[in-house]
Amino acid sequence: MRLKHFLRYLVLFATALTLVQGDDDSGDSGEEEEGQGYGDGEDDGMGFFNYNDEFDFSEYAIYPLSCITDSDGSNVVFELYGEGHNQCSKKSVGTYKTSVQYFVTAYVKQKQQEAEMSGGDYEVDEEAIGYLYCTQFVYNNNYFFVQLGCREGTGKGFQIHSYSDQYCTEKMESQNYNLGIDTSSIMVGFEYCKNCQYQSQYANNNNNNNNNNNNNYYNNYAYNEGYRHDSPLCGAAWNYKETCNRSCKRAAKSGSSSNSGGSAAFSTVGKIFLWLFSFSAFFFLLAALAQRKKLSKSDAVLEDAAVKSAGLDKKFIPRIIIAYALFIIFLILFKRKILTWFFLLVGNVGLLWYYCHLQGRNNENKAAANDFQSYKGEVLEVS
Repeated sequence: MRLKHFLRYLVLFATALTLVQGDDDSGDSGEEEEGQGYGDGEDDGMGFFNYNDEFDFSEYAIYPLSCITDSDGSNVVFELYGEGHNQCSKKSVGTYKTSVQYFVTAYVKQKQQEAEMSGGDYEVDEEAIGYLYCTQFVYNNNYFFVQLGCREGTGKGFQIHSYSDQYCTEKMESQNYNLGIDTSSIMVGFEYCKNCQYQSQYANNNNNNNNNNNNNYYNNYAYNEGYRHDSPLCGAAWNYKETCNRSCKRAAKSGSSSNSGGSAAFSTVGKIFLWLFSFSAFFFLLAALAQRKKLSKSDAVLEDAAVKSAGLDKKFIPRIIIAYALFIIFLILFKRKILTWFFLLVGNVGLLWYYCHLQGRNNENKAAANDFQSYKGEVLEVS
């Protein structure tokens, strides 16, 4: 009986000790406990690259277009190009998207592999990599969750976003971007054609010398599952790709931009105003020509004299108008938004002013003619 009571107390003591130790382990997580991830199933270890390549990527290239945020979360939109792509100018396989987590994980692995093949090193802040997945964060005694997503406004980089739920699906209304989290080491070359497979001169020299010790090193990591793909980036992007529909392509295209001159693509509202300003300019031109025909002979002579005094020949005016319109079309095609709006507004204001000027002349002449007729009638009545 005593042995039975002793065993019971021993079990209760062991259970209490286990609970106390569990509380101690969880109680040590203070404000530094930002690394509690909620996406551990999607790690960047061997399991992520555990797939078979569908293509031989030695002649392929990838072109990251933009980072977009849609109903599926933050995704990197990319195009894949096949053999003979000529720096991603032809032979497109298609446009796809994959999550920021997957794409950045594959991109970092590719850069690390290329650096090692060149005898160098590619360093990325491991803490920053941890924020690829939904992570609990404590700031000013407030508990919330953060995750790396698309940079707002440009779509050509990444930034930390705050969420209220542990799955990072409910975005917080007030975003605090000054959390002291450094993600500057996570960079992807958007709008840059990158060859899927990299071969450095350093690696080629090793292949030519089988007795070189470094050659043995590069052969060794061929057995490492993380390096078994010649192109971790293209392989993973293709393996984890999703369809990029029309709205996805439009979002990626609107996020694409050149370096200067306000050359981002025109938005839907911008395109509407382009048509409105173009039609208004055409209307003002026709209205001005109609008023020009109504001018009296003396006013028409004065207008021609003013044109000649400006150093212009009357026969060149239609050519100048056509050249001006073609110039604006050229600006639209090359997406020079600032210059396009400027010259469209200048053209509209100039034509409107000219129309009002001619209409004012005609109204004055009409009023003068009416006054003359009234005066003539009064004279006839008096006589």
